Amino acid sequence: MANEKPLTLAEARNLLYKHVTCDQSDACGEFRLALNEALERIYSDGVWDGLMVRADVSGYITDNVLTLPYAYDAMLAIALDDHPYDIFSEEHEFSQNGPAVQDAGEGGCIVIDLGFNEVSEESVRQYKLTMDSTDFDTIEGLLKKRFVYLENDTDLIYPANIGALKHALLAICFENESDIQRAQAYWEQAYSILNSEKAVNNIGVKRPLPQSPWGMGLPKPDSLL
Repeated sequence: MANEKPLTLAEARNLLYKHVTCDQSDACGEFRLALNEALERIYSDGVWDGLMVRADVSGYITDNVLTLPYAYDAMLAIALDDHPYDIFSEEHEFSQNGPAVQDAGEGGCIVIDLGFNEVSEESVRQYKLTMDSTDFDTIEGLLKKRFVYLENDTDLIYPANIGALKHALLAICFENESDIQRAQAYWEQAYSILNSEKAVNNIGVKRPLPQSPWGMGLPKPDSLL
């Protein structure tokens, strides 16, 4: 992250309000509205610094179906007893080269993304585990945070790069004025800043191979752990 501590809505308003409104108090909520619109767009376009969380997801599984808490938008990776497993889209089961449709816990070796479903009046992401989750002691996931509308001055902002937020706010303002050309230029600069920050933060970090060399949908062999 670009800042030494998380950025709050109040701090962002004090730093950036002049790019949206003349009223520093934002009594009409114009700044908050523009910032939320910008952040929602940013969340939907990538996994930026501060948006990914590693968590134990064992307690979110019922009948071998994992239901993410509302605070999370997606599961980017999953490991059962430290063994990583592939996550596939639901269409994969219907593919000619797929594993065929399997019931949850039937005994397969992959995880199926079931998309968003209504659970207790909330739209949440669900995943079908083809293996029996009760056979594993620990189930961890890398989770992407869901965008949640900022309302209170103490609400934290991610990503917290001031330069990127400034350009995103200017892009929203120009969109509202139907100046699409300028808006696009500011969006490009906002994402350029975010991508540069991410690239610098990842210097020296080894990224995983794009495809498992030991077999599609299979955990890494013990000999390679």
